[in-house]
Amino acid sequence: SDDYQEHPPVSSYADIPYAIELPVPDGNAYSVDEEAIRLKVARKAERNEINAEIRNIADTVKEKRAAVGFKAKVSGFAGFKGKRRLPDFIQTLLTQAKLLPYREEFLECEDGLRRGTPQHRSKVILGYMLSAFVVNCNVNNGHIVVATRQGGKNVTHDALRKEVAMRHGVYIPESTWYFYFNRLVQCGHIESHTVSIYEDGHVASFHAEASHKYLSSKLLSMLGADRLSVRTGAAKHSVDLKLAGKSFRQKPRYPSSRYRQDGTLRQNMTCIKPSQELLDLIQSHYAREQ
Repeated sequence: SDDYQEHPPVSSYADIPYAIELPVPDGNAYSVDEEAIRLKVARKAERNEINAEIRNIADTVKEKRAAVGFKAKVSGFAGFKGKRRLPDFIQTLLTQAKLLPYREEFLECEDGLRRGTPQHRSKVILGYMLSAFVVNCNVNNGHIVVATRQGGKNVTHDALRKEVAMRHGVYIPESTWYFYFNRLVQCGHIESHTVSIYEDGHVASFHAEASHKYLSSKLLSMLGADRLSVRTGAAKHSVDLKLAGKSFRQKPRYPSSRYRQDGTLRQNMTCIKPSQELLDLIQSHYAREQ
């Protein structure tokens, strides 16, 4: 399908507190429609707040002229005055990220066809997105992840948009971001897998975390990740992270979950039947609706 206007994955959102502290009259309850409206309003307000924060970051960086662009420096409001630098091999990836969208074969899909010729604006935006990917990427396997002392932490779409705003002083709207991200997925440059978590308990609950995003081996090669200097620098960087107690390796955090961290269902996990408390709650809610 050529329809790129699909909704963003639920995993792109951080845990959003949907509870709104509003008084509920005694003996009454919200209907299903009213509850859906409340959740929709809460989500819209949360998204507006996040988008306003990202736009404010981009405006601040632009006013201070602190954008580091495609340089191997840690993005921040200090700009080039900051002393923190990224590993040297990142400079190769950033340089190729800026030039890669201008190659004719970049947006060819796996079927060998091209969906139109991208405009100059599209190439610039794709370059910004690639720069955010490579500075938050494990070059060894292409996983977009941040190394921490607790293990690898997946990067959300909002965090990547903030990286673009902080690095280039440019605000990319949410709809525009997902349009080009889906375009990269369709071209086979990126894989994205939703992380769905099922927690057992009295009331079964589903929630999602930041999705697993992987740069394809083809894209990594086009970015220059297979060069000897890059491989050597990445290996040295991994040793430095290990000495600092950090790692890209992700540990299983939900051993009792029916779903693995990559979103696939465990086959040998027994399904727990709904508890009597959940059944009574459903029945009482149905009775109130009648």
